[in-house]
Amino acid sequence: MWALGLLVTLKALGNETGGSYALFEKVMFPGQGLPSHVHTLEDETWYMLEGELVWIVGGRDFLAKKGSFIHLPRFLAHSCANKSNKPARMVLTYAPAGFEQWYLEVGKPAATDQRDSPPDVTSEELLAALRRSKEYGIIFIGYEEEGSEMAPGSNQTPDQ
Repeated sequence: MWALGLLVTLKALGNETGGSYALFEKVMFPGQGLPSHVHTLEDETWYMLEGELVWIVGGRDFLAKKGSFIHLPRFLAHSCANKSNKPARMVLTYAPAGFEQWYLEVGKPAATDQRDSPPDVTSEELLAALRRSKEYGIIFIGYEEEGSEMAPGSNQTPDQ
């Protein structure tokens, strides 16, 4: 499925693991990134299968390449970006499970023949996904809710 331009393949849902974790594969294309955020309900892990990502975790910058393992305990601010010219592919877990439901809610089906190039993400899709993330205990740093709108802040990806 596509979730905000990222290709996500769910491998194990919480209802299959007794709620202890969720496992999935994610592809982040060149130029894509995740804004700085915090998970308040689960710990997160990333294992890099291909490519590389620039990370900022707890204020520390580093480059994750094939074979890198990143453990992100809840309440630790983190962001990442693919600054290379190749897609980055990784396996992720969330423990306990639950946040995978966000992907099921905001994601869109990805046709097999359309997985080489991410779809455009509209500002409406982005705002709706940000609002839904709050229900799952995700806090985006630098984003504030103003009335019914969310305004982007200054701390969006590792290169900003």
